[in-house]
Amino acid sequence: MVRVSCLVLAAGLSSRMTIGNKLLLKIKKITIIEKTIENLILCNIDDLYVILGHQNNLFKKILKKFNVPLIFNKSYKEGMSSSIKKGIQTIDSKSNGVMICLADMPRINTNTYNTLIEKFKTYYTKKNPLIVIPEYKGVSGNPVIFSNHFFSYFENITGDKGAKILIEKNKKYIKKVKILNNSILKDVDNKKMYEELLKHEQ
Repeated sequence: MVRVSCLVLAAGLSSRMTIGNKLLLKIKKITIIEKTIENLILCNIDDLYVILGHQNNLFKKILKKFNVPLIFNKSYKEGMSSSIKKGIQTIDSKSNGVMICLADMPRINTNTYNTLIEKFKTYYTKKNPLIVIPEYKGVSGNPVIFSNHFFSYFENITGDKGAKILIEKNKKYIKKVKILNNSILKDVDNKKMYEELLKHEQ
C-alpha cells in the first residue's frame, strides 16, 4: 500500500498581511487555518502534521480540537524551507510520499486533494522518483506531492523558496494533474486577497 503523509506549513511571519496573522483571520466563523485543516482531515492521507512557528501558542489553542500533531519549528524565521525540513524529519519513515500544503489555501477542497493523492498512488514506484503538481489552465499551483526519493534532498533547501528549486531540477519526474477550479492558485497573502476570499465564501 502506498502511504502519503501531509505537512501543513503554518509557521510564517505573515508579514504581508497588514490586518493581523493571515491564518487567524476568519471566514464566516472559523479561521483560515481551521478551514484548511478541516478540508485536509477528510481526504485520503495517512497522517498529517502541522508545522508551527510564529505565534505558536495561539495556534495550539485553536488547533487542539483537531487532535493532529503540532510540530514547533524553532527556525521559522529562516523561511519556508526550515518548516519543510522539520516536517520531513518528523513524518513516518514508512511514508512513500509527502504532500506539502500551504495553510493559507482554504479554498482547496477535499476532492482536489484526493485527486492529487490518487494520481500519486497510481504512478508511484519504488524505483522512480515522482513529483505530482496540480495545474489550472496551464498554471502550476499547490499542493505538491514528492515521493520519498526526494526526502534526503530537502535537507539542502534554504530560504523562502521552499521546494521550488527541487522542482526546477527534476522536471522529468513531474506528473501534472489538471484541476478544474483555480483554488490551487489562491493563497491569502495580503488584505486584497483576504477580501477576495470573503467574497468567494459568501
